[in-house]
Amino acid sequence: MLMNHQYIGNHTIRLNSVDSTNNYAAKLLNQTKIPFGTVILAQFQHEGRGQRGSQWRGESGENLTFSVLIDGSQLKNTPFFLLSKCVAISIKNLIEQFTNKNVSLKWPNDVYVAKKKIAGILIENQWKGSNLYASIIGIGINVNQIKFSDELNATSLKLLSNEHHDLENLISQFCESFNWVYHLLLNGQFQKINMYYQSALFFLNKKCQFLIENKLEDVFIRDVDDDGLIKLEKLNGEIGRYSLNQARQVL
Repeated sequence: MLMNHQYIGNHTIRLNSVDSTNNYAAKLLNQTKIPFGTVILAQFQHEGRGQRGSQWRGESGENLTFSVLIDGSQLKNTPFFLLSKCVAISIKNLIEQFTNKNVSLKWPNDVYVAKKKIAGILIENQWKGSNLYASIIGIGINVNQIKFSDELNATSLKLLSNEHHDLENLISQFCESFNWVYHLLLNGQFQKINMYYQSALFFLNKKCQFLIENKLEDVFIRDVDDDGLIKLEKLNGEIGRYSLNQARQVL
């Protein structure tokens, strides 16, 4: 039996322009009683951001830029990176549904198709004392934009499918996918989530390069644990687990 929870997407706030949907969500949480499960969707973010302080900007009205509010009390006994894995799996399912392409999940928070980035995730938490009050899931998915600067190494649904995509339909399909995976999380099916995530992990068991504590190393990716640490094996057989502050994949 599925645990009772606020259905993701029952309530949607639509904005023309905002600095960041995550910032907007955080302000709402502090000022009003906004229901958990709310999706905040913006046509344009002028200060969108990713992990490690990176900036994310796309063409207005061409992409999905949104945030989802999650009840932190439901995640009380859940390893924190499992939520990120759930979001990544949901995005993967959405993109594969509309492109028939193989989608890879690049640690810690990016989604790739054919070695090009199509989506990113940024989860920010709000606490009340020592208790997790809310998780704000920020998501950006390249949809109908077809021109990107070379340094972004990006692609989009339109470039992959040669079709224009309706953003409202996509957000609805994402919510359906995410609710399914989130049910697994709430029901403690961590092993199934890890299986789905591991099967799509970018460069899993293949030689690649990581900058580890400022030193470029040839390594094999072996795993990502539930706390978000990546397990890397160096060519000499040495195995270590690293946080995103210690290691970064170099393409």
